[in-house]
Amino acid sequence: MTPGILLTHIARAEGYVADARSAWDPTQMSSCAECEEYLRRAVAEMEAACEAAAQAQAEAGAEIRIKRLRGEVDGLARTVDAAMAFCRGLALRTESEELAHSEVEG
Repeated sequence: MTPGILLTHIARAEGYVADARSAWDPTQMSSCAECEEYLRRAVAEMEAACEAAAQAQAEAGAEIRIKRLRGEVDGLARTVDAAMAFCRGLALRTESEELAHSEVEG
């Protein structure tokens, strides 16, 4: 693979992280789910970038960007998971049938 492909994957991952940040609203379960989907896409692009880096001579700047992305995705993912768990717990406590049913059934 060429270095251009590596940088393309990194740029896409960075775009998905930016989209996740834009979609982030901890008060809305749908926004949390949207943010989670953007993070999944970012992870897929990061994996592709790592594969590309293994096959081509990666520049030091590319490796730094991948490491930074890992940290951002990890932090956002933890925050989104916590917010989703909070929303589910709140729904159970307030006896919201829709979310309570999904929590109990899996």
